Amino acid sequence: MSTVQFISDCLAQTHIRLMATCEGLTTEQMAWRPAPTSNNIGFILWHMTRNEDARISRTAGRQGDYEQDLWVSGGWFERFGQQETAPDPGDRLGLRSLAIPAAEVLISYAEAVTSRTVRFFELLDDSRLAEFMGGGERDETVSDSLRHVIVHKNNHHGQIDYLRGVQEEDWDLTPGTGRILPGRSA
Repeated sequence: MSTVQFISDCLAQTHIRLMATCEGLTTEQMAWRPAPTSNNIGFILWHMTRNEDARISRTAGRQGDYEQDLWVSGGWFERFGQQETAPDPGDRLGLRSLAIPAAEVLISYAEAVTSRTVRFFELLDDSRLAEFMGGGERDETVSDSLRHVIVHKNNHHGQIDYLRGVQEEDWDLTPGTGRILPGRSA
């Protein structure tokens, strides 16, 4: 298995588990906060997906289908009732005030970004992983950027699992969810 395939599989497994966690959530559950200043599932899902969308565009060199984030090119910002540019990540009050759309819109955006990420991995090979990317806050290689996507997605998936469990005491992922990827044997 190539390194690129391994990274792609890690993201695919996380996405399967994330979608299983979000399955059946209502818009009210997505908007619920354990405390007034806490993030809710909807915001975390949007933030995680928006980060992956932007990172994959930048990692792909903002060329071809990746010239713009899907947030803009797919008109997702309009479906969310937001601006093309979100509040500054350092603006916690602004971020907390973002309107969270219906659960179906959030899930659809996550699915669209994941499909686009999968297409990116189909075009990537191991020889590009050590390449430096331009246009970021710091010099970063392709592998640095992809490592960030994996860690970021897993971190926030854990938060979403926790928030769902707090709301539904008997809820848990089915054992083995996402362990074997579709089309693969055990």
